[in-house]
Amino acid sequence: MRRLVIALTALLVMAGAVVVVGYLLLFSAVADRAARATPADAALYVNLYLQPSSGQKMNLLGLVGRLPGFRDAATVEDKIGQVAQRLFGTAGIDYGADVSPWLGTQVALAVAPPGAGGLTMHLLLLAAVRDPIAARAAVPRLMARAGATYLPETYRGQQAMMGAGTSYALLDNLLVVADTPDRLRAALDANADAAPSLADSAAYAAAMRTVPADHLASVYVNLGRLVPSDGDGHVGGYATAALALTAEADGVHLDGSAPFAADIASSAARAAFALGSQRASLTAWMPRSAAAEVVVFGLQQSLVDIEAEMAANPSFAQASAALNQLRAIAAIGLGINLDRDLLPLFDGEAAVALRSLDAAGPHGQLLLRPRDRVAAQTALDRMRDGLVQRGATVTTSQAAGATVTAVTVPEVGHGAYALAGDVVVLAVDPADVAAALEAHAGGDTLATDDRYAAPFERVRPHAGNEMWLGIPGLVDAATGIFDPGSELRDILHQFGELAMSASAQAGTLEIHAVLTVK
Repeated sequence: MRRLVIALTALLVMAGAVVVVGYLLLFSAVADRAARATPADAALYVNLYLQPSSGQKMNLLGLVGRLPGFRDAATVEDKIGQVAQRLFGTAGIDYGADVSPWLGTQVALAVAPPGAGGLTMHLLLLAAVRDPIAARAAVPRLMARAGATYLPETYRGQQAMMGAGTSYALLDNLLVVADTPDRLRAALDANADAAPSLADSAAYAAAMRTVPADHLASVYVNLGRLVPSDGDGHVGGYATAALALTAEADGVHLDGSAPFAADIASSAARAAFALGSQRASLTAWMPRSAAAEVVVFGLQQSLVDIEAEMAANPSFAQASAALNQLRAIAAIGLGINLDRDLLPLFDGEAAVALRSLDAAGPHGQLLLRPRDRVAAQTALDRMRDGLVQRGATVTTSQAAGATVTAVTVPEVGHGAYALAGDVVVLAVDPADVAAALEAHAGGDTLATDDRYAAPFERVRPHAGNEMWLGIPGLVDAATGIFDPGSELRDILHQFGELAMSASAQAGTLEIHAVLTVK
């Protein structure tokens, strides 16, 4: 018995060791070296792992292997190298000779706010180096192609090359490129622990804990730094957001969140957030032939909140003046009061559906479900009458029991709309308005199509603002203005759908998306 216990204990220890080692070697997240050289004041940080963990790499190769031309696993990395060679070639860079020999496992981009009195954001590019000797031969050659001159400077024990604009430093395992000498010095301060780095930031650490640790790429946003706020570090009730991209067996997933501070947010922002828990209903008015759609809740409230913050911030004075000028042009030229008649139509659910896009313009619908149907009818009538007073002609027709009103404004353009139940349908072409009305009446809509429903089964919770793209249909819908070529078209047709949902859940805006591969 004692021998059995010892044997079982040894077996469990061995099994545990195998699990731990397997996790560390195959499935662990790759360390974020670049964050330790990024100053803590970064407003936006985008990180990409070129050599992710083995677990992510296996999933990604499985997905890539489904694409035409990439099905032979032995040649996938060669194919990716060929693609990179073409992409870098457009910038006059030989990827195989000047980048591939030294480029390591990670590339990151950090954006920082301008200094006092400045207007331009600062950029910092960080790339991992796996072969310092190859990098020392290639990087100066790459930087010299820009035509800039550099002066050497030793800073924090590192050899830096300072230019009037772009400056760079090649560390043993990291290339740091900045848009100014001061920004490069700030990065070297962070790298030497002489100043806080992004990796030291409590806000960054808290945000990144909300996303999958093992990922292909990630995005961190400090909204208070990215957009000048009123001093509390929040914009519309949000301070930070984090997203991470992962490869799974069924497709590429994007997951993230942004905490919402209801006690700090304005009443307009709270109203918009509350609407974010509702389920999209306007997809039941979109024809099944739609290739893409976007649904947004509380757009009016969000726009009001954004404009209020812009008006309170002197740096947005020009933008505020442009909005007021737009109001005046609409009132004088078209007889439309934007604040009284147009914006209230967006106080509930709003959606855009796209069927095709060609040289003549888009075909699709703008769908609105305002909270007050009677007020919506009054606003539509008032805008129609204002246009007529300025020379517009109006015709009407019937579709699915509703009246379709077509309006043509000389030297401006034309459009059409209908109010059916509590839904407003608008389009450039009356036929597109009729298509939405008939689809809803006949139940033949995007909401009933498995292309739409199936990917959202993988995106939970499915509520609030959403976006859906049928990749093959969207590629075909845009052929009138863009021809990707047969090879790229075949690859894009192997993708399925992109479904994204941003929903209000327990004080947090949760973001989930999936891109499926056939």
